[in-house]
Amino acid sequence: MSKKNKNDKNLEQQRVERSKRYASYRTVRKEEEKPKHFKSTLLRLLDLLKPYRFAVAVVLLAAIIGTVVQLPSSDWMGDLIDAFNFQIREKLKTGNPMDFTECGKIILKVFALFGGYGICSFIQQYVMAVVTQKLICQIRGDLNSKLSRLPLKYFDKYTKGEILSKIINDCDNISSNLQSNITAILTSLVLCLGTAIYMFWLNWRLALVAIIIVPFSTIVTRVIARKSKVLFREFWDRIGELNGHIEEMYTGHNIVRIFNRKTQVIEEFNDIAESTAKSSYKANFISGLIHPILKIFNNINYIAICFIGALLVVESGNNPAVASGATIGTIVAFISYSSQFAGSINGVAKIVNAIQSTLASAERIFTVYDEEEEPVDTPKAVIESCEGNVEFEDVEFSYVEDKELIKDFSVDVPAGSLVAIVGPTGAGKTTIVNLLMRFYDIQSGSIKVDGVDIRDLSRENLRNMFGMVLQDTWLFKGTIRDNIAYGKQDATDEEVESAAKMAMFHDYVMELPDGYNTKLEEDGANISQGQRQLLTIARAIICNPKIMILDEATSSVDTRTEAKFQAALDSLMVGRTNFVIAHRLSTIKNADTILVMRRGHIVEMGNHEELLDADGFYASLYKSQYVGGIPPEDIE
Repeated sequence: MSKKNKNDKNLEQQRVERSKRYASYRTVRKEEEKPKHFKSTLLRLLDLLKPYRFAVAVVLLAAIIGTVVQLPSSDWMGDLIDAFNFQIREKLKTGNPMDFTECGKIILKVFALFGGYGICSFIQQYVMAVVTQKLICQIRGDLNSKLSRLPLKYFDKYTKGEILSKIINDCDNISSNLQSNITAILTSLVLCLGTAIYMFWLNWRLALVAIIIVPFSTIVTRVIARKSKVLFREFWDRIGELNGHIEEMYTGHNIVRIFNRKTQVIEEFNDIAESTAKSSYKANFISGLIHPILKIFNNINYIAICFIGALLVVESGNNPAVASGATIGTIVAFISYSSQFAGSINGVAKIVNAIQSTLASAERIFTVYDEEEEPVDTPKAVIESCEGNVEFEDVEFSYVEDKELIKDFSVDVPAGSLVAIVGPTGAGKTTIVNLLMRFYDIQSGSIKVDGVDIRDLSRENLRNMFGMVLQDTWLFKGTIRDNIAYGKQDATDEEVESAAKMAMFHDYVMELPDGYNTKLEEDGANISQGQRQLLTIARAIICNPKIMILDEATSSVDTRTEAKFQAALDSLMVGRTNFVIAHRLSTIKNADTILVMRRGHIVEMGNHEELLDADGFYASLYKSQYVGGIPPEDIE
């Protein structure tokens, strides 16, 4: 193998590997944008339009009237030319002044047609805009309401991007396509049929000439469009690779410089940019052929109409009363009708694709509508004042059927206890909390709070007893004060500051120029990760829950802050039942009870000293973190 061929092969292999590496940056394509269940989706979408049926009827009627009104315009323009031609010939023949009375009448009729068409178009656009926006507002409201009733497993199943895409992108797609296409499809069909009838009524010979070339232009257009579609997909893939490369390299530009990879990065960028440019050239060149080719077909059509029309004019002596019935005005009218006819057919093809895209978006939204909701609360009891006793009895649970996660899980947690849950990833620690909060319902067994099965309580009543701090922070745009007070609707400034002090967050806030009135950016980007974690802890504290859940709450807090926070946490937990999920075992040394979980089972239970003395799985976990012992996954 020659050196050149070898280099080409290596370059091609690098491109394939790079394509795989940046695959996630590519534009997500929904194949052909066609709904899987066309008829049922269409009927459901039409059902949503039922409350607006009178307005839609007005729009459709205006569309039909506007199109019908538009049809005679080309014929009358032809009559106007014939009238002018007649006056000119009479002038040349007799020398009498030209009489434009007939021409004036025709011009007034044409203006009246265009005015009527304009009014109908305005009615269509205005009414349809109102209907569409009301419909989309209703769909978004229904989606939001539906999502609030869905169980947590739905949000575990789909990414945030997929859910947001349905609420934003699919709704926008339905909005834009309905507003522009619901009348356009009818208008195009009426225009297509109307122009064909008018052409055959005027002169069937010229009508055949005008129509016969349309199928050829349509076929060529579809072939080119299909080819350009493939090339544009390739182009957007290259754009995705380029974006991925830029994001990756500029995010890690320090690493690039440290390892002296600047030359390789530049070469890779140039290679991707060159591939992108080639793909863009091919796609735009092929798609750019459609317009000139259509122009060629249209010009051929015009030439054919003019040529055949001229022969018919000569045959009839420019007299419409003769059998051939062709005049100069007829030729002009046919050129206009031919353009309208071809345009309406191409318009119908484009609109059909847009309608398929609309129904595909509607179908994705309807899949959310059809999702199984959380079981409706049927509370049999109410806990007015929670003491904090929690009991798990023979609990069994699995996220996926036939894939057991938790089995025969039992533990009794007295009020005021500090219970730590530890174990390897996937052991079921967070699942215990999800079950306790009724984000998921257990398959068998029972979970009780103060002796009451949590399934006998309303979810609102149950969750009012809990304060919860997750490892992943969630903050909204607003002041620090507003974010802390989110845990209690009627919180006073004193309560906000008191909660911040207990969470060891107050000192950080006071260092900021605006203190508690500091505006947080999206997701709190203008404060550190550790400060965001402390803020969410303060938010949980302010609601003064009887049962507190901390899921790796101190994971983003530095060692110095962690020591302070742990001291505050010890005093905070007095009088509350506390569940702490932790990977850092140093944070749970003071726990009353440590539940050591493995593969969904409690394998050990006790306090820190007892479990270390037992020299079992917990001791192995502890040694692997702090003494450098063997990893827990190697312990069987």
